[in-house]
Amino acid sequence: MMNIKKLIKPFLDLVFPATCICCGASTEASGKSICNWCRHDRFEKAELVTKEILPAGVHFQFSLWMFDKGGYLQKLLHDLKYNFMMGVGEELGNLAGIEFLKSAEEEILKNLKVQRVLIVPVPLHRKKERERGYNQARAIAAGFSRSTGWDLLEKGVISRVKRTKTQTGLSLTDRSENLNGAFQINRKAHFHGAYVIIIDDVYTTGATSFELAGALLADGVTGAAIVTVAKA
Repeated sequence: MMNIKKLIKPFLDLVFPATCICCGASTEASGKSICNWCRHDRFEKAELVTKEILPAGVHFQFSLWMFDKGGYLQKLLHDLKYNFMMGVGEELGNLAGIEFLKSAEEEILKNLKVQRVLIVPVPLHRKKERERGYNQARAIAAGFSRSTGWDLLEKGVISRVKRTKTQTGLSLTDRSENLNGAFQINRKAHFHGAYVIIIDDVYTTGATSFELAGALLADGVTGAAIVTVAKA
C-alpha cells in the first residue's frame, strides 16, 4: 500500500497541488496544510491567562489565537470538526504546543518539568464521535503532545456519558447545568499524582473544560490547565 502511495503521489500533486486549507495559498514549499502566513501572521494571537477567574485547581488557560467570528478561523475550525481533517488538527495542536512553550512563564514551565504531565483531549459522546468519524480534540492533542513531549492520554480512560445539547446561546449557568455529570472516569485513580492539560478546539466560557477538570481533580490530579486552538 505504501509503495502504491509513493507511485501515485506525483500525479496527485499535479492534479491537486498542495494549498492552504485555510486561505487557498500554495503550500508546496512547506508541505504543510496551513500556509506560513496563516500560521504566524493572519490571526490575532491570544495571551496565556493565569489571573482570569478560573476554578480552584485550574492554573492557567492558553489559546493559540483569538476567534474571528465569520472569518477564516471560524471556517477552519468548522471544517476541522465536521470534515475529518485529522492531519490539520494535529498540525494545529503541534503549532499550539510550540507557541505555548515559547510564551509560557518560566515558573509555569519549571513546575511542569517536575510533574507527570498528561495531555487530556475533551472526549466526545460515542454517538457524536461515530457521526463525525473522529474527535477533533484528540487530533489537536496528538499534535500538542508531539511538540511538547508530554504523554497523550489513551482512549477509553475517560468517557462522555451524557450527550449534551449544543452550548451555543446558553448562559454560563445553563451551560454548567447542561454539562453536569457529563464525564465519567473509567479507571479510578489513573490520574492520581498527575498534572493534566485539557485540550479542546475553542475556549468560550470554559464550562466544558471546567466540568472535565472537576472530574479529574476529584480523581487526584495535582492540578489542571486548559489549552485550545482559539479563544472566543
